[in-house]
Amino acid sequence: MSATPSRRSRLLRGFALAACLLVAACQVELYSGLSEVEANQMLAVLMASGIPAQKTAAGKDGFTVTVDERDMLRAIALLNDRGFPKSTRESIGKVFQKSGLMSSPFEERVRYIYALGEEVAQTLSQVDGVVTARVHIVLPEAPQLGQAVKPSSAAVFIKYQPGVDLDFFVPQIRRLVSSAIEGLDYAAVTVVLSEAAPTKSAAAAATNATVEVLPGLSVRDTDTSRFWLVLGTCLGLVGLLAAVVSAGAVLWLRGRSNRARGGMPPAAQVEPS
Repeated sequence: MSATPSRRSRLLRGFALAACLLVAACQVELYSGLSEVEANQMLAVLMASGIPAQKTAAGKDGFTVTVDERDMLRAIALLNDRGFPKSTRESIGKVFQKSGLMSSPFEERVRYIYALGEEVAQTLSQVDGVVTARVHIVLPEAPQLGQAVKPSSAAVFIKYQPGVDLDFFVPQIRRLVSSAIEGLDYAAVTVVLSEAAPTKSAAAAATNATVEVLPGLSVRDTDTSRFWLVLGTCLGLVGLLAAVVSAGAVLWLRGRSNRARGGMPPAAQVEPS
């Protein structure tokens, strides 16, 4: 009798572990090598849109974001609309790190212009609603004696999220770029805004369809098989628990009956007269 509860608890733990492994097996890796800040931002976007996601640390390789296999296409489309993952930009320090003993003036100038544009674009990408930003800078070389001075100019391209109004922000963008680049006039900054088209896929549209699996109970069409799997697992666990309880009750009743028989005095023997 003492081994029955222990065996029952082991069986329940085994089924619980199997259910957890079954759920974990459905998870697929979405993006890896992310910083913790960017991984948290992705989690916030996905979970706010009703997509369960998890973040795991991969040591020196950064963080990994995983989602359910059935939500993978919708998650990629949603993060793409929000500009994730962010493209890595080279800092001025990394661009200007020395790879040799000497660099030509042309190389130094190209590196400087490129790094300066990346720094300004990185600042613009921090504006709420900006999906991606690019800055192209034109810095003419110093004119020779007798030549006219060519003005500097800059072109800014910004792709923003659908529904975000950045038109009012254009003067601030031009002021920021002209102030960040030496010798650049405010009027020489051109800003082009482009609204990002939301990614639409058949898989994303299908996720909105629901199917009635039981009277009064509907689930998403893509979750039908998962629903029956979970329901079958739960019914199996309930059946197993009922069988264990029934077996324990039978053994208990049988033991009680045996004890009752052992405690009764023997019947009196009546000799025939």
